[in-house]
Amino acid sequence: MKKILSVFLLSIIFCFNFSSSYAAEELWNKITIINFNEEKLNIWSIFNYFASNFEWIPESYKYITVNYKDVVKWSDLEASLQKLMYLDLIKNPKIQLHKEKELNAWNYYRLAEKIYKISIKDTESKEQLLKRNANSNDLINVSNKLWNKSIKINTNKNNADINQKLEILNDVYTTITREHYDNDKIDEWNMIEWAISWLAQGTKDKHTVYFPPLESVSFQDSLAWEYEWIGAYVDMEQPWIVKILAPIPGSPSEKAWLKWWDKIIKVDTKEVTKDNSLNEVISWIKWAAGTTVTLSIDRNWETMEIKVIRAKIIVKDIESKIINWNTYYIQIKSFWENVSSDFKSSLLKLKEEKNINRIVIDVRNNWGGYLNEVAEMLSYFVAEWKNTAVVKYHDKEQNYVSKWYDLIDFSKYKLVILQNSGTASASEILIGTIKDYYQNTTLVWENTYGKWSVQVIKNYVDGSILKYTIAKWFTWLTETWIDWIWIKPTEKLELDLENFNKNWIDNQLNKALIIN
Repeated sequence: MKKILSVFLLSIIFCFNFSSSYAAEELWNKITIINFNEEKLNIWSIFNYFASNFEWIPESYKYITVNYKDVVKWSDLEASLQKLMYLDLIKNPKIQLHKEKELNAWNYYRLAEKIYKISIKDTESKEQLLKRNANSNDLINVSNKLWNKSIKINTNKNNADINQKLEILNDVYTTITREHYDNDKIDEWNMIEWAISWLAQGTKDKHTVYFPPLESVSFQDSLAWEYEWIGAYVDMEQPWIVKILAPIPGSPSEKAWLKWWDKIIKVDTKEVTKDNSLNEVISWIKWAAGTTVTLSIDRNWETMEIKVIRAKIIVKDIESKIINWNTYYIQIKSFWENVSSDFKSSLLKLKEEKNINRIVIDVRNNWGGYLNEVAEMLSYFVAEWKNTAVVKYHDKEQNYVSKWYDLIDFSKYKLVILQNSGTASASEILIGTIKDYYQNTTLVWENTYGKWSVQVIKNYVDGSILKYTIAKWFTWLTETWIDWIWIKPTEKLELDLENFNKNWIDNQLNKALIIN
């Protein structure tokens, strides 16, 4: 069956006419990989991965009717196939795609070579690659190859072409405002705002966002961690697709059982359309504490309504306590300002306890925060002068070195970390570095989110804000970059939502208390 499937794939895939001017650095920025629940890659995952690099194509690709019988309408797979069909890279027969089947590693690598115009030196023989299916490690290998190629290409930018385009951009603005038939009706301010916003979106980096003056207020509120709404991390990766990235621990959204990757399609009676910005949708959800908002949610292509009671969200970054007399539990909810100081306070309390032999660190639904805070906290785990993380900018590299706060000898404890798909960014660097230095650490539940990039904020005089990616970080010992690759658990255990909802029993935490 696998041999037949491989022949089938090769018969429909990629009659390449791929422009050599499409730089590898742009490809790298455009990688937006879907979520692999397992280490293995199925055909669905592979098509989504490759199609994610073609975001620059016209929106008319969406009008293509996909004939494959087992492809769900409006799914991410359908959109991926439409893109590839638009580019004449695959055919469109009325047959089963077998989307859940896997592709062997040999065909996966040959496919990657054709798409990205790169040569991949196999570390295994052809026979070995044919015997096994592609997995996430193969994806890392291809991604690292693209990263290396992008560094070489980055130095060969044609400044003359860029300057020419900037002149055209300026002339288009001047021509429209002076000569357009309805130039007296044109809102120049709005036109410029849209242009600036699209410049940010043109990076194809979902973490690079321009916030106009009014929207920047909502964004700054979210950083202050003291405001009234449902308490959730949300994102708009493409027009009209607003997703829940993670409910904030203990928030109304978590209590209402909003889940990671739920799509918000309506807020009360207001439908989310392509004309709505992320912060506009957030403004609909925000209101006084104690009031109720009804969210229409698309969850796995099933529509449901969830009522959430708004509250004043005050996030306490760290909470710690003793469980079962021998376990010290530390929940880290974010890595914002002064969280390292709170972490030290928790460790000082731990130091006074003589019967503790197990430490559980809970970073479920922790969306991250400041890099310097997590670097400071890692100094409690890593010996002096040893590196905790490598941060790579476009033109330089910075190593974060442990200051070595010799407060707790973590090697004397059983370390267990609770993680989920809402565990991202600074949380992942914490997990990755601890796992590097304490290899017996147990990770419980599911893959993390996979965001290993660093953003900074630039403020403008009109009150607007630009949040943009300035660097990417890597774990120190392995120098692994896992953006959209994820940290995988060592123990998989799905949260029993029904039992947690009715009886407040956390089966994942209970598991962490007995793992050897």
